[in-house]
Amino acid sequence: MKSVRQIKNILGLNTIHQARNRIKAIDDVLDTHIKRGENNEILVSDEGVSILTKLQDLYESGLLLSEAADVVRSDFAFEKDKRSSRDSYTSKQDQTKPEIKGEAVDFLLEEIEFQRELMAALIGKEDTVEKGEGDDKWWLEWI
Repeated sequence: MKSVRQIKNILGLNTIHQARNRIKAIDDVLDTHIKRGENNEILVSDEGVSILTKLQDLYESGLLLSEAADVVRSDFAFEKDKRSSRDSYTSKQDQTKPEIKGEAVDFLLEEIEFQRELMAALIGKEDTVEKGEGDDKWWLEWI
């Protein structure tokens, strides 16, 4: 964890106020990388320092601080979306191949038929189901 003074030196800034402005410009991105130390001192993780370095590089390339912050935010949002899409159920569902879906449907249809036969055997009414006897038992139509 680096203090604001250390960040000032890492980024090559002249004042601590400039370092605080950089942190404030992207505080929503740095939210998980910032902690408070003794006397409420701002401490930034190494990953947060690398994000600040990227911001400073963009600023030194000619962008305004607000423009550089927007670029960092958009990069961070893109990375966040990329990570969440890898974890989401829908992305995995869309990646399934049609052949696999067809095989799964066939398997499930066989399984349903097996379950029907098993239930009929357990009830002991295989022939009653076929003959239509036992009409008072409403659940037999589900078999």
